Amino acid sequence: MITCRQMIELLIDYVSGELQPDHKALVEKHLHRCPPCVAYVETYQLTIRITRQLPAAPIPKGLHEKLLACLQELKKGKGCGGEEPEEK
Repeated sequence: MITCRQMIELLIDYVSGELQPDHKALVEKHLHRCPPCVAYVETYQLTIRITRQLPAAPIPKGLHEKLLACLQELKKGKGCGGEEPEEK
């Protein structure tokens, strides 16, 4: 069995159909016994359907150039704006 928290962690892969079969079975078993998680999954899926119907908004003026410049800096091994990227 999985907990509600674990179910939520697997939600994106479950909804997109990318979950491994054994994990999918665990999620579906959990959903059969947990109405709050069923409601959560249904709300999540509805949100995805609604947002896909929204018109695409244009990129704000100047953002395209800033993103390209940032990508060039990242390719050079620097962070956006020329600073060194943070260590993780």
